[in-house]
Amino acid sequence: MKIHSKEDILKEALDIIAYDGIDKLSMSELAKRLGINKSSIYHWFESKEEIIEEAFRYGHSRLMAKGFRLSLGPDALRTAAKAWQDIFTDAEILPYLRTVFSLRFSMPAAEEEARAVKLMIHGQIDVILTSYGYSSRMIPELFSALLTDKLLSELEGQHEDIEGIAGKYIEFLGKSGIR
Repeated sequence: MKIHSKEDILKEALDIIAYDGIDKLSMSELAKRLGINKSSIYHWFESKEEIIEEAFRYGHSRLMAKGFRLSLGPDALRTAAKAWQDIFTDAEILPYLRTVFSLRFSMPAAEEEARAVKLMIHGQIDVILTSYGYSSRMIPELFSALLTDKLLSELEGQHEDIEGIAGKYIEFLGKSGIR
């Protein structure tokens, strides 16, 4: 594989961390997978730690680039749930999110990013449900937790009908009379 940029190294580093674990990331393993000499990696990066740090910045920028516009309307919850599912299953973003959520208990940068993603999800759900007329703080909390749980299962390849779950949640809320 010809290395065209630092991005090639960062993508491979994220793949290693995401699918094999951070312990498997080394300059030697990275060079082997890229089909290059280890010294070529040192041309771009001084250390494994620098690669990890840069990989987080790179992954974060790719995640932010995938952001979507929130639209309010009758299907807003389903649309938002589907948009998040698309982000969590996007081939370009998946290794980064797997890395973030697998390292969130052991690495401060991963913990911060996981918290930020959860807050983005919760904030959007809160805005949507408030626009539907729900004032109870419990309602967005519950759906955000459910959606986040389902999205995390997507990282492991367990696909679910997230749009359908969102629809059932709205049906339940309508029948429950909770506001």
